[in-house]
Amino acid sequence: MGLAEDEQRELDDIAQRLAEDDPTFAAKLATTPPPHRLLPPRVLRLIGLLLIYAVGLVVVITGVSLSSTVLIAIGAAVTACGPVVVIVQTWRNRGTST
Repeated sequence: MGLAEDEQRELDDIAQRLAEDDPTFAAKLATTPPPHRLLPPRVLRLIGLLLIYAVGLVVVITGVSLSSTVLIAIGAAVTACGPVVVIVQTWRNRGTST
C-alpha cells in the first residue's frame, strides 16, 4: 500500500528541507544499520550465552525424563562447557570488538 501522490510530494519536500537544514542528521536517517548491528555485540553475546545454557538444561531434563545417561552427560557438558567457551572467546576478542 503506497502513499498518495500528494502525500509522497509532501514527504519528499520534508526530506529535502531536512537535508538542507541539517545534512548530517539527514545522512544518518538515510542510512540504516545492517540487521546484525541492531543490537550491541555485548547483548548478542549475552543472548548466545543464555541460549547455550538453556539448550544444555533442556537436554539434561530430557535425559532425566528418559533415564538416558548419555543425554544427561551431553546436556551437562553443554551446560558447563558451552558458556565457558563463549566467555573465553569474548575475553580473547575483548580488544578487537566494540
